[in-house]
Amino acid sequence: MPAPYLEQIRRAKEWQDAKVTSTITPTLKKICIKTVSRHMDVLDKKALDLPISLIKELLQHLNIVDLDRIQPAVNRKGISTSFVWAGILRRISGPRKGSTILTEDEWRETSMHKLFNLAFYGFRFGGDTKYLLNVNFNSLLLVMAKYIQHLVLRTSRPHGYFFARRSVLSVLEKGVRRIQLGESTQLREWPSDVLYTLHRLLDHGAARDVIMNQSPDPRLLAWILHGRGPQSKIHQCPMESMQGEMVKCCQAPNTAGSSAGDAEAARSQVPEEEEPDEEDHNGGTPCKRPRLSIASAKGELDLTSSPCQCMVPKPLCQMFIPSAGHSTEICHKGQIHSLKINDFRVGVFPVLLPLLPSWLCLHSLSLQSAWTFEEGDALSLAESLQQLSATPGCSLIELSVGSLTHPALMESLLNACPTLRSFSMEIHPVAEYHRAPLRSIPQPAHHAELSLEKLCVKVPKLRTSVESLMCVLLRSPRLTSLHVSGINSSTGFSPSHLLNTVAESNRHLKDLTLEDINLSDCHCAIFQLLDNYCMLEALSLKDCRLLEKCSDKEDVVRQLVNSLKKVPSLQSLNLAQNRLAKTVTVLGELFKGPSPSTVKELDISSNFIQPPELLELGKLLETHRPPQKLLLTLKSNPLDRDMELRDTALGTLSHLCDLITDHWNSRDTMADHISMM
Repeated sequence: MPAPYLEQIRRAKEWQDAKVTSTITPTLKKICIKTVSRHMDVLDKKALDLPISLIKELLQHLNIVDLDRIQPAVNRKGISTSFVWAGILRRISGPRKGSTILTEDEWRETSMHKLFNLAFYGFRFGGDTKYLLNVNFNSLLLVMAKYIQHLVLRTSRPHGYFFARRSVLSVLEKGVRRIQLGESTQLREWPSDVLYTLHRLLDHGAARDVIMNQSPDPRLLAWILHGRGPQSKIHQCPMESMQGEMVKCCQAPNTAGSSAGDAEAARSQVPEEEEPDEEDHNGGTPCKRPRLSIASAKGELDLTSSPCQCMVPKPLCQMFIPSAGHSTEICHKGQIHSLKINDFRVGVFPVLLPLLPSWLCLHSLSLQSAWTFEEGDALSLAESLQQLSATPGCSLIELSVGSLTHPALMESLLNACPTLRSFSMEIHPVAEYHRAPLRSIPQPAHHAELSLEKLCVKVPKLRTSVESLMCVLLRSPRLTSLHVSGINSSTGFSPSHLLNTVAESNRHLKDLTLEDINLSDCHCAIFQLLDNYCMLEALSLKDCRLLEKCSDKEDVVRQLVNSLKKVPSLQSLNLAQNRLAKTVTVLGELFKGPSPSTVKELDISSNFIQPPELLELGKLLETHRPPQKLLLTLKSNPLDRDMELRDTALGTLSHLCDLITDHWNSRDTMADHISMM
């Protein structure tokens, strides 16, 4: 019985405190701690009676199962395990650049997520792995699986030992909320055990969100989405009685005749993807992005027929046939509430569009692409969304689309689904962007009020009309979050007009982000917005060249500070990439006077701040202390030009702020150039 080691630990500690010079003392202490760590399953309650300093040392020798089990009791003694989880994460991922602010639970969840992904795909754990010792593999997987809410599935086969433990998959079914598919390959190339996991999580578990990193094979997409509308049928699920190897019906074309026939039929119906033309053959300027078109696909797929009629896949629950017998378990098709495709291509629309009108449980849809959507394709999407919106029980509230060719398409999509609460789009105009859309869909007789609460519009530095954006802002009185990026004032549009519209029409705005917009001529509009507006909680003016045309830069920053102090609700301020340089010291006046700012987070990254200015800022903050500890981000500033002064400045600030820094190298001339941009 290892209990006597607890008393030996105490004695070793006493000997050390008494400065006993015997060389055996530290060795004995370590032996005792390691022995106790190997028997924490029976000694954890007694071990927690040790002095706090010994408990902290003991924690570093525990495996993750014991550490996770005793963490609540350790917390009750006022001890945080953050340093242990951070150490585990460093051993897994290597040292991190700069500092990271995470809570104790976030450190634990991040470590568990990293470890599980390694174990899931059978990677070997290198280096010091004492946090995995003295515990069996299944126990490790079980404790790690509890913290997995986002699971990445790849075509590479998961560790075989994982699937020998049904209890682990049961834990995942309860906890995983989001599934991410890592590769875009043919349906038949996905291993059956990976598809089995996908089925269990979607149809028997709590997973409701699906993310596809690359443009999915249309057959794979149809296989996942088919039957998830209101008319989905109930199928007999044979999976629970699986005893032997699962038959890979989706992999072997010569398996069962019906399986091979269905797969071949699906392949014959789905058009192959074609490489896009990167040039405008009408003699115009080459397209910023290649364009998509489903015109050719429409000839082979009738979008007006029943959803996916031409490539109905076998139900998920029938893809796995046990070697002996069938289960009588009833298998309902699980709902998918969120779908995100990060590399959207032409073959997806013929599968997706027919499903949308009846997909009542869909809450969020995101279609991102490195290509530019044709106007006709965007309007086809609008038509499907309009049918969905008109159906009682529609749940869609979030839509993200990119990249569109014309700003007016934003209004087409919003008019098609006016109940959207969140909308995000990216505009990449082509040479003929000024042409009217190829066709139109029925529009409301008048510009009805929109339900938008969040709006994000990104525009490249090209000649782009923003009249549609202004119209949408005027129709969105409930807007609480606005993110606009890249508007070019050279088109005759002044960003001051945007700021004035926001001040007049969006009175409930709490989060305003303006990025890569030249606001050097808009100081009065900024001050007026802040002086007359009292609901902003977060303001980000990133890369807005605030001081580009100022003769007295300190005076402008001081006026900005005075206006910011008039917003009592403001919690977060981001002024990154504005070339503040020496004027950063004026920000120390944010907390000066009888009405100090309520800002809790301040980001002044990439402003060419040097150690002397940082030290002066620290001294000002010491004189005018923030009401509560400030989260201060200082990344990408040349603080290494005077290391001694930098350390002094950071030491001064560390008493007042939680600092987020990095290891910026000023000797890199390109780094210096970027920091001043």
